Amino acid sequence: MIKLAMGIKFIKYNPIKSTMKRISVLILCFLIMSYANAQNKFQIVANHDKDSVVWYIKNLNKDSIKLGAATLDFFYQTPNLMIWPYWYFGGNRYYQRSGKFCGEKYCWKYKTEIGMGLDAWVKSGDSFPIISGDNYAAKDFDTLMMANFELYWSDTSGISHKTIVTPPGSTCAYESLFLSAGDLPDKGIKKGSNVFFQMHEGSKKYLFGSNVAIAILFDNYTLKPYWVGSVFPQNPAGQMWKDFGYPIDSQVFYQFRMVNSVGQKTGTLDSIIDGMNTGDYIALVSYNTYSIGANSFKSVFAKIGVNINSLSGGVCFTILGRKDLPVGKAQVKIAADPLVGAFLKIPIIKQQPSNECLNYASCFEKYVFKLNPYVNKPHLNVYKNRVSPLKIWPNPSSDGVWNIQLPQDAFNLEVLDVTGKKIHIQPIPSGAKGITLNATDFELEKQHGIYLIRVLNAQGNLLSTGKVVK
Repeated sequence: MIKLAMGIKFIKYNPIKSTMKRISVLILCFLIMSYANAQNKFQIVANHDKDSVVWYIKNLNKDSIKLGAATLDFFYQTPNLMIWPYWYFGGNRYYQRSGKFCGEKYCWKYKTEIGMGLDAWVKSGDSFPIISGDNYAAKDFDTLMMANFELYWSDTSGISHKTIVTPPGSTCAYESLFLSAGDLPDKGIKKGSNVFFQMHEGSKKYLFGSNVAIAILFDNYTLKPYWVGSVFPQNPAGQMWKDFGYPIDSQVFYQFRMVNSVGQKTGTLDSIIDGMNTGDYIALVSYNTYSIGANSFKSVFAKIGVNINSLSGGVCFTILGRKDLPVGKAQVKIAADPLVGAFLKIPIIKQQPSNECLNYASCFEKYVFKLNPYVNKPHLNVYKNRVSPLKIWPNPSSDGVWNIQLPQDAFNLEVLDVTGKKIHIQPIPSGAKGITLNATDFELEKQHGIYLIRVLNAQGNLLSTGKVVK
């Protein structure tokens, strides 16, 4: 086989290999169809009740499925908003950061990213509650939106699947990326979440030291990885270019040094970006420390929307940029410690306008809920500003037994489910400073979930609130 500069191949015809190739293509097409048939078989169902909202997953598959995990992004405006797994299983992780996150219509101050463990069978046509959001404020309204939702599940044969769940009737198309930079072995570019597969397995064995970067390009119209003909990958794994593209995404990457041993720019990044099409995405991650001259790299980073000043003060970075994106609109995260690293969870959105790099696909803006304050103002001035969160431990409790520290003048303790239904009232002995709440007292000892706690005085005024998780 001879490879020419333009990427054209002359291959000697082999009838056996040709037949095997046709069979392989047929098998591949079958697998792709099977994968496609597994998609879009779920629907988001939301129950909005003034100060809270509960999201359900409706199983539209013809058979029962087992939920395994989910990764979700939530956007909201105030720090009083609480997001809770409806059923508490192991493996739940929370990431919260403040800043400005904008979509097509809305901008948000907060974004919470949740990796959530699930363990439940759901019959065909049934819905299963997975997560709730509550406005825990005393007086402030809030708005809440769920977006970038990926569901991991298995069928009755035990085969695992990943499905992007979108609002009903949506034509939304996106892929989530998880970019992490630093010195640890699991750093790099992954599809979906921090627990999904890396898209460049084995690459670190070829290049070591500082100024090493990984780059993956994505077509704006297909969201599939690709390579530019002007630059061949510079390590053995990357040179398997015959495997580039769907469905073998794990080989679609460039690994290169940004500067050489004497501190001069290698020019590889320039060549890669110059070969991209306008609007296409580039995910760029530094493995460890970097040292780049602002003048020499300013123009090349500007071509993908990165302001060179945003990289100052960091030793490793993650970037999601686009070819010809306006400067400053790329998504950038840096870290001052390569052992801690930097991470960026972000979607790549199909046919997004070339001047944008949004935090979520705009189709989720159909699911923006306004939430009333959970705690109403007390009627008596003497109790003004007395509403406070309860101290509860252990929480969550696998046994369903919680110790609760009480405020002064506590008279009754109420337990409500997440829809606001009162399911238990427990009188409090006079002068008690603490009380034990047992799930067996309200006949839910075998059910996992989240329950709202309210402590009132003898006049029925609200003193303190909290939540218990079982």
